[in-house]
Amino acid sequence: METLIEQTAEKSLKDRVIDLIQKEVPDYMNNFFYCMGATPLILFFVAATTGILMTFYYIPFSERAYESVRAITSEIYLGWFIRGLHKVSINLMIFTLFLHLVRVFVTRAYKTHGELKWLIGTMLFFTTLAMGFTGYSLVYDHVSYWGMTVVMNMAEEMPVFGPPLAYLLRGGAEVSELTLLRLYDLHTKLLPLLLILLIGGHIIAITVLGFAKVEGSEGKHMGKHMFYPEHAMKVGLAAVSLLILMVNLVMIFPPNIGVAANPLEVASNVAPPWYFSAVYKWITIAPRQPALFGVLLFCVVFVAYPYIDRFLTERGFNMGRINIVIGSAAVLIFVILTLWNVMI
Repeated sequence: METLIEQTAEKSLKDRVIDLIQKEVPDYMNNFFYCMGATPLILFFVAATTGILMTFYYIPFSERAYESVRAITSEIYLGWFIRGLHKVSINLMIFTLFLHLVRVFVTRAYKTHGELKWLIGTMLFFTTLAMGFTGYSLVYDHVSYWGMTVVMNMAEEMPVFGPPLAYLLRGGAEVSELTLLRLYDLHTKLLPLLLILLIGGHIIAITVLGFAKVEGSEGKHMGKHMFYPEHAMKVGLAAVSLLILMVNLVMIFPPNIGVAANPLEVASNVAPPWYFSAVYKWITIAPRQPALFGVLLFCVVFVAYPYIDRFLTERGFNMGRINIVIGSAAVLIFVILTLWNVMI
């Protein structure tokens, strides 16, 4: 009797796994424009693997952090390659998440019970930005040190939560060795765990709520196909293509390191990472406090936008066209401000 029950339970579990991997996927997901969600997941695996390898050599103390990164880059066998993959994967993850959110915004894929997926996705994006910033700061060369200082000062001037957040990150009023330790713990412990939970939550939300019904896709792609093997093969091909791209980027643009950080001398070429360049430029050209309040307001509206869309749609607004205009303007402004900050 017990054996029969165990066999039944085992068969039930097997059936559940089969049902999961053979879940139907809309045919429009064959288009890379609509299936970019898997790309950040692949990049996260690369970033996590290379990051774990570097923790064996990185020393999170201000006197030795720079030397440990220099050793990884120039002395340890293939250390430069592992560091290059780690850096490229995080930067590409931020970039592809940005593209994915833009696509979801423009196509209004957050509708039809997609609000939860949008909320998780935006939190995932902000957490990845934090991962990029903390990793950038851990290099502890002259430029990254002052770039970290600039971002900390920007955060401190944010309304309401800015001062306590900056104090918590720095561990005091100024950037110190305690700051480096806190950023290291964030980068290697708290933020990766949060990313894993958010990615898991996003996957569960997609499994339970299903794929979004994208406007305009019904007439062109009415069919569906199995996740395994058809869609899984395409994701595998995307993973291989990404690895080839990353390897080539690392070979063409190998990671380097500047001079050691000097807290007493401000770097002449100080600048935050590229993904903060637009915000940094906006704050420097606009009045300080209104600019910071604008950034905070933008983030709140960005996270809550599905509910704003629903509110305006019920009052007759054509949100399809409005989103295209807003999305195009936002991307254009981001590109202009980023290039302005980087090139001038």
